[in-house]
Amino acid sequence: MMKFYEKLQSFLNQFIGPFAEKLSESDLLTGLSSGMMMTLPVTLGVSLFAILVNLPIEGWQSFLQATNLSTVIQEVLSATMSMLAIYIVVAVGYCYTKEKGGNGLTGAILSMGAFLALMPQTVEGAEGPVSALLSNYLGSNGIFVALVVALAISSLYIWLSKKNITIKLPDSVPEMVSRSLAPTFVAILLFVIVLIVKYAFTLTAYGNIFDFVSAVISGPVMGFGSSPWALIGLYTFTNILWFFGIHPSPIVNIYTPVLIAAITADVEAYLAGENLPYLVFQVLFICMNLGGNGNTLGLAIDMLFAKSERFKTMAKLALAPSIFNINEPMVFGVPLMLNPIFFIPMALTTPITGGIGYLLCQLGFAANFNPTISVPWIMPGPITGFLEGGILTALILIVCVLANMALYFPFFKMADRQALLEETNARENEA
Repeated sequence: MMKFYEKLQSFLNQFIGPFAEKLSESDLLTGLSSGMMMTLPVTLGVSLFAILVNLPIEGWQSFLQATNLSTVIQEVLSATMSMLAIYIVVAVGYCYTKEKGGNGLTGAILSMGAFLALMPQTVEGAEGPVSALLSNYLGSNGIFVALVVALAISSLYIWLSKKNITIKLPDSVPEMVSRSLAPTFVAILLFVIVLIVKYAFTLTAYGNIFDFVSAVISGPVMGFGSSPWALIGLYTFTNILWFFGIHPSPIVNIYTPVLIAAITADVEAYLAGENLPYLVFQVLFICMNLGGNGNTLGLAIDMLFAKSERFKTMAKLALAPSIFNINEPMVFGVPLMLNPIFFIPMALTTPITGGIGYLLCQLGFAANFNPTISVPWIMPGPITGFLEGGILTALILIVCVLANMALYFPFFKMADRQALLEETNARENEA
């Protein structure tokens, strides 16, 4: 096994390593990864609340409801993780503008203004249209748009600024005022472009850029059925999207009716004493998100063997949320998003765990599966397997976690070695 890893490591260092190093020099990827890492305090800061509010303990849930803590926690989560797009557009706009040599704060403000301007400003209420911003567009449905807007607006701001389209003020004007007013003409041009884009989308069947992105990406998913292979294909697709910064939630939400139909059919069959028609489908569904999309729990465990300070620290921060299937801290903190080192394992974990789950189901490891037991999404996979199907079903999930660890390990070692080298060089430069 060690010889296999050594050969794979040599292949990665020879072919993927140079490519990854070249991409790491890109201002675009540097701005993106830096911006994503800036959102880490938000995602990590509230991940504990997401775990606590979903714990399936009757006494605890009664306490939360009686004290109104449940509502308060949900509001905190709604203002943070459920509105992550607005944090991303500001952070990426700031970092990419700075990376290109511009005023980061101006880039961040212009990016946020453009992002909000592109959003629909009215919703249908009981008594007619109401002026409001939909939180749906500030969350998972808006992350990809936030990335595009931040990069586009920042790039245009830098390009136009280099054309000297600025207000020239006398030296007597305070520097703070002069710096604030200098990009006024640039801002006017940018918001004219935003206005044109927003109006153009109102002429389409989608109505706005957010629904356009959601429909174009989500549309193909409607062709999937309820077979295990469709489920594996869906989650492989969403993992790849997650790698490129497109949150999987909109895709999975579209697929939810299929999931509900399969679960309902299994419950009816179980109560009637018949074989479950979608047994494998349901078991594979548990196998697909061990640590979140991309099955990143295996990577979080691998980080316990890190040699670099960067990944040692990340292991301490990200392992607990990953156990409870919250992996935004890892996706934006490692980062996994747009990190070529981790593309292959993110794409392959689902087919591999799906294959393992399918094989073990055929061997009878899920024979005692009970579809009437409902477990929240934050429950660790092996515990979910135990509660819904007993020890053998839990064993399926444990084997899948071990497989994910093995798949991620050589790629993690390459990233860890690269981080260790950077830390060593930084210490030598300081000395």
